Amino acid sequence: MSVESFQHEELVQLLESLCEDRLDRDQGTRLEEIVLGDEDARRVYLEYLSLHGTLYWDAARGIDDESEMADVQVAAAGSVDRSPATRRRTLSAVAVWASAAALLLAVGLSWWPTGPSLGPEIAVTDPSGPLPIIEKDAASPVADSGVSRRQPATIESPPAPPMANKVEKDNTVERVVSPETVARELKSSTNPGSGAGSLAEIVEFVDGRLAAQWREYQVVPSPVASDAEWLRRVYLDIVGHIPPANDVIAFLKDRRPEKRAEAIDRLLDDADYVRHSTTIWSNLLVGRVERREVNRPAFEKFLRESFARNRPWNEVVGELVAAHGRNDQNGATNFLLAHLNNDATPATAITARLFLGTQVQCTQCHNHPFNSWRQQQFHGLSAFFKSTRSKPIRGTDAYALVSGPLEEPPFYEDRRGVLHMAPAGLGGQRVDLEGSEHPRGELARLMTGDSDPRLARAMVNRTWARLLGHGFTTPVDDMGPHNRPSHPEVLDRLSQEFVAGGFDVKRLILWICSTQAYGLTSRMTDQNRVDHPETSGERLFSHVYTKPMSVEQLYDSLLVATQVDRATASDWESVADNRRRWRSQFVYSFGTDENDEAVTFDGTITQAMMMMNGPLIREALSQQPGSVFHHVVHAPGSDIDRVKRLCLAALGRFPSSAEMRAITEMLPLRSPAQARQAPASGPLAEGLQDVFWAYLNSNEFITVP
Repeated sequence: MSVESFQHEELVQLLESLCEDRLDRDQGTRLEEIVLGDEDARRVYLEYLSLHGTLYWDAARGIDDESEMADVQVAAAGSVDRSPATRRRTLSAVAVWASAAALLLAVGLSWWPTGPSLGPEIAVTDPSGPLPIIEKDAASPVADSGVSRRQPATIESPPAPPMANKVEKDNTVERVVSPETVARELKSSTNPGSGAGSLAEIVEFVDGRLAAQWREYQVVPSPVASDAEWLRRVYLDIVGHIPPANDVIAFLKDRRPEKRAEAIDRLLDDADYVRHSTTIWSNLLVGRVERREVNRPAFEKFLRESFARNRPWNEVVGELVAAHGRNDQNGATNFLLAHLNNDATPATAITARLFLGTQVQCTQCHNHPFNSWRQQQFHGLSAFFKSTRSKPIRGTDAYALVSGPLEEPPFYEDRRGVLHMAPAGLGGQRVDLEGSEHPRGELARLMTGDSDPRLARAMVNRTWARLLGHGFTTPVDDMGPHNRPSHPEVLDRLSQEFVAGGFDVKRLILWICSTQAYGLTSRMTDQNRVDHPETSGERLFSHVYTKPMSVEQLYDSLLVATQVDRATASDWESVADNRRRWRSQFVYSFGTDENDEAVTFDGTITQAMMMMNGPLIREALSQQPGSVFHHVVHAPGSDIDRVKRLCLAALGRFPSSAEMRAITEMLPLRSPAQARQAPASGPLAEGLQDVFWAYLNSNEFITVP
């Protein structure tokens, strides 16, 4: 038996002792040594305790199947690779579909992480005209379509802009102080009523701390992302879909140094920012599975209005926690209505996890072995929810969220059957709920006040993870002494500025998107391969970590790339209904007491078949008027131009020379004169369908770079 497998078995035995209250002092020390010393052991520990909480409440309801519990324990102890790289490999292995699959491999769309040279770049021109290929050394204002994968550590610079970057050098790291930051200084530093520092000060602090750690680990950051890669990333992160082709062309043609800063500002003011933010938080707060007590339209309306007004985050959280009334009249009530099963235990757990960055579900039955949470504290937090109930409204489909004073002091029973008092409180602050008509209002006051910094820290950590691919902690919602942040000074500074700036979510996104780290390419180099959280466990942010699209991002990006909704749906309601049906095919519920769901696009056979041959893809490849494919086939221009427009629509860039060589060898392309005389048809149209299909099913399309 190997050392790793022996330690793995020992960990499971120690966890069993912990959950059965048989863990002595020496065993506790050994458990801490194993969990804090190994990333895989920490993952097993977290999964085991999460499942243990479920099993505990199942047993309380009379479910006592020893074989079932053993199966769950084996599943918890097993090693499951859910990394984005594995998901990409799974999808690539499945995506071999007739002749189009052969084209997918021939064109060379295994985009991540390495591959052959991208070859010549494409000149940025009017899409309605010819799109000539221009070599890199040509004397022409060429927009960078990507970093060469043959030499990942270098990047060719475009002609110098009017205001060059200021560069600070030391022995290890070359740090760029972006002119975009300077150009926006006056705008961002004069925000009335805001006590936060200026954009330049905050960004400089973050860049400096990250650069210091790069020096410490002797890594060199990856090059700056190309305009095409950066634009695709910022669109997906802020508005939830890929950029339209016209926006890509305009951005690549723009040579001004402040264009990235302006793009961030424009996207934060876009209506799709509100829609995307609503999607993210409705999924986090109530899940994607439809629940009888949840009025999703009313809940999403509440979130939309909050993000549209850019309400302070502490106000939004306070209203969600303290909400009462009908779910069709007060949308905020739907958050807790989704989690009142099992004596409101899920409501306690999700409130702590999402808003305070603390996983407390295991402390419902025993003290946490490493952080400061104790069983008494869990039940003290749960006391705020004890009098909250869901009440159906007679004659309607609506439900009301009601609460009142506690009828008796809160107690809890430990694993030995001993009763204990559970004084209501949070973070060491106790509250006397006797006679209180609205206990959750007291909790909202404690959570959103100045005395508890966890609300701000949790939001900063989650937002950083969403934009950079990983948070300062892993998992992002399990912060504490047992799981110290990778960059505590950066987390502290951003959290302090977030509070001082009035919990302004847009400004938080602006700060992070303006950092040097966010502007880097996602391609690793030989000088920073140690920076790989999924293998080495290190989070240095010397490159952006790629992440798979969410189901909603994938669907909305397919609509942008194909415009098939213009051909198949006549109104917004039809588009929204199609979106819900698409989402439902990727979502299933685990059926646990914590209301867990699985919803990632992880490249299963069913998901891959949907992408390869589902109704949406079939409609996208048909020549229905209004779709991108119909326009490309019938628009004037050469057949080479048609290929370039398909690549631009799907991937936000022009094809590489290697891709063009493979495509020209496979398609019966006509001379430019013949192509202008008639639209593509017959074998040529079918070949163009295969090209578009291959781009839409590539790893590059389904990944946020």
